[in-house]
Amino acid sequence: MHVSALLIPFLAEVTSKSTVLVALTVVTVVYAMSETLRLRRKTLPLITRFTLAMSRENESTHFVTAPTYLAAGVVLSLLAFPKNIAYASIMIVALGDPVASYFGRKLGRTRVKQKTLEGFAAGLIVSFAGALFWVPPYVALTGSVAGMLLELLTILDDNLTIPIGAGSAMLIMSIL
Repeated sequence: MHVSALLIPFLAEVTSKSTVLVALTVVTVVYAMSETLRLRRKTLPLITRFTLAMSRENESTHFVTAPTYLAAGVVLSLLAFPKNIAYASIMIVALGDPVASYFGRKLGRTRVKQKTLEGFAAGLIVSFAGALFWVPPYVALTGSVAGMLLELLTILDDNLTIPIGAGSAMLIMSIL
């Protein structure tokens, strides 16, 4: 799911920000309808199959919110930040969050709440590399640290807080 967010900056450049915002909104509404139907034991086969494949076991009995929060984080980033910062914040959530989760599960030893410092470090490195496509190194590092701290500390849903927090930190750093 996060990998699909990597396409957003490139689609916005090829089409327009407005087109991407409308498309994301439509896809999110269709997804929400699909989840509502799934909980009522009806399905939209392709969407429901994808949702269940991407969800954790404990999520299958309730509305899977992660895609909705990710879409909201991406939309809010596109609306709130200058283009380069919005794109960098999307890279940070699209790359850093899943990498932190994967490395945290596979290699994590040093726990901070439910997360690990090893996952934090891996997410930081990869999100920094992705953000460098859009912003200078000092801004990319600031956003990556902010985003991965939000992932580590699990404040609200990180699919929403990472892009907003990373984008806000990058905006402040770029102004300074």
